[in-house]
Amino acid sequence: SDTEFWDKMQAEWEEMARRNWISENQEAPGQVTISTIEKGYYFHTENPFKDWPGAFEEGLKKMKEGDLPLTILYLEAAILQEPNDAEAWQFLGITQAENENEQAAIVALQR
Repeated sequence: SDTEFWDKMQAEWEEMARRNWISENQEAPGQVTISTIEKGYYFHTENPFKDWPGAFEEGLKKMKEGDLPLTILYLEAAILQEPNDAEAWQFLGITQAENENEQAAIVALQR
């Protein structure tokens, strides 16, 4: 219905504003970028897996289990450990798209 559509649009707009995707300021509260190369992708600062050995493999395991939020955290941790891992960026982008976070998916897939 029209109401559902506009409610979803409003929620997406508020999420974009919360992450500062619609402002000139690239620093979102509660999140941090890892370098200017990744500008536009905001990593969770409270990621308990940021130093997890084998984060990429664990992320793939969680992806197969269908646990999108944990998959994202593990893949972000893998990228923080190895910023040039194209495969980790690809899976992160795919997972963000499946999680209906299109902006993060686009940025990750561009990497």
